[in-house]
Amino acid sequence: MADDVRNQIHKLIRLQSLETEIRNIRLVLDQVEERTRRLDAQLKEFADAVESGKGLLQELNKGYRALESELQNSQGRIDKSQEKLRAVKTNKEYQAGLKEIEDLRAIGSKIEDEMIAGLDRIEQAGATLKAHQARLDARSGEIRRDKECVLKEAEAARVRLERVEAEARQVAATVAAGVLVLYRRVKAAKTDELGVAAVHAATCRGCNVSLPPQMYNDLQRNDRLTHCPNCDRIIYWEEEDRSE
Repeated sequence: MADDVRNQIHKLIRLQSLETEIRNIRLVLDQVEERTRRLDAQLKEFADAVESGKGLLQELNKGYRALESELQNSQGRIDKSQEKLRAVKTNKEYQAGLKEIEDLRAIGSKIEDEMIAGLDRIEQAGATLKAHQARLDARSGEIRRDKECVLKEAEAARVRLERVEAEARQVAATVAAGVLVLYRRVKAAKTDELGVAAVHAATCRGCNVSLPPQMYNDLQRNDRLTHCPNCDRIIYWEEEDRSE
């Protein structure tokens, strides 16, 4: 009887170890999508910064060309006003022509100031775009390599998961039906999904509560399955685990 109980406990310990590994592998696989999403988001952020910089530079250059055209039109109007000025016959018309030319030159001067400021903005935008492009070039390869590593790790984890699940099924098939049902029931009620716990120095390692002395003495005989009176886990004397 003791050998049979000992054998069942050994199988439960192994089954629990395998199922814990299965749970951990699944957690890793669950994180793969989030990890790849974050890497894709980083790459998109860098690429978007470059595209935004290109768009801004394009708009600034467009605005500068519009100012150039406006300045040319202003100069053309000045030329026409100067030509008209040579044909005036009265002092009043002459003064009015000079005033018109002065106003047009003031407008031209303002446009030139705007063009100078526009060139500064174009230079700054160009420098920012260059920095964004350099960051994209430097990080894109690294991010793609990181993503490849994550996907390779995930594939290795899937292969390992298949092997561990297969072994867990094999071990579970060798556990007595009643014992397996008991183990599943206890495990399902625990947040850590551990249905079996060792007892060391009369203390349950599942809940860290001391067992009554007589229960601890009885546990060492290995003649029946015992539950922790506090956490209800199936418990075993730690000596039983050393042969593992």
